[in-house]
Amino acid sequence: MRLGVSKHVVRCSIGTASGEPKTDFPAKLQRSSFSTVKFRPDNASSDLAVSSSSRRGLICIATLPCLLPLIDCFPANAMRPGTKEYLVIKEEVRTVLSKGKAAGVLRLVFHDAGTFDIDDNTGGMNGSIVYELERPENAGLKKSVKVLQKAKTQIDAIQPVSWADMIAVAGAEAVEVCGGPPIQVSLGRLDTPVPDPEGRLPEESLNASDLKKCFQRKGFSTQELVALSGAHTLGSKGFGSPISFDNSYYKVLLEKPWTSAGGMSSMIGLPSDHALVEDDECLRWIKKYADSENLFFEDFKNAYVKLVNSGVRWKNL
Repeated sequence: MRLGVSKHVVRCSIGTASGEPKTDFPAKLQRSSFSTVKFRPDNASSDLAVSSSSRRGLICIATLPCLLPLIDCFPANAMRPGTKEYLVIKEEVRTVLSKGKAAGVLRLVFHDAGTFDIDDNTGGMNGSIVYELERPENAGLKKSVKVLQKAKTQIDAIQPVSWADMIAVAGAEAVEVCGGPPIQVSLGRLDTPVPDPEGRLPEESLNASDLKKCFQRKGFSTQELVALSGAHTLGSKGFGSPISFDNSYYKVLLEKPWTSAGGMSSMIGLPSDHALVEDDECLRWIKKYADSENLFFEDFKNAYVKLVNSGVRWKNL
């Protein structure tokens, strides 16, 4: 027998600027449609004949998308960034998005994608947030949905766009408009017609150990937890300018201003923010990001793409 490898291209990259593994899709996905390995009779035509000594390596390479969930592969049915459809969404979002609205729009992303559960592969970036606005943890997000609804109406008149795609792109634009890194996300997410289960979002009162467990259930490492927490640099939590996306969050965490007696400084951040700096593993990343904004930007960008691909059901393009 000879080993034939079908002519599919697998686009994978491993690692981030910080050396940590990353992925742009949920840890549990539908079966990959990328490269396959076939055994054929000797007299059959084959795309590539290889010696038996190379078979093991080829089999490993061909099955990487299925076997190693921490590898970054382009989702099989997704539409790449930079297409005409992507630019239409991006341009319309920019017409309704301002620095003052950025924090709320970015929060939409976390509250929509944050329902993902890796064990049963439910929840995630599916637009369910539009059905969940009455939940206490989503207080204040109606305004952000209304902001995006204006742009979505204009886009739908040109090309239908799902809420999941709309929110994913808008969150990336919110980061960039406030001085953060440019982030491009894939298109093709399907919306769910029902709300996601309650109680999936991390509570503000969690300690570091419970936060790490919560994010692990969503497929995220401690490094990704700390990187994504940097989104709190936007908004009214007291970490630097409320309209500047930078690494002020980490610098303020190291100062621990909430330990001061009285005054407004005691109100900076959430209990979950305070807990991160008391954990040795989290503290290691906090120090890295406080020292290097470029490293934070790169790791946040990678974690964000993974977040907005969590639990996604992609439409057939």
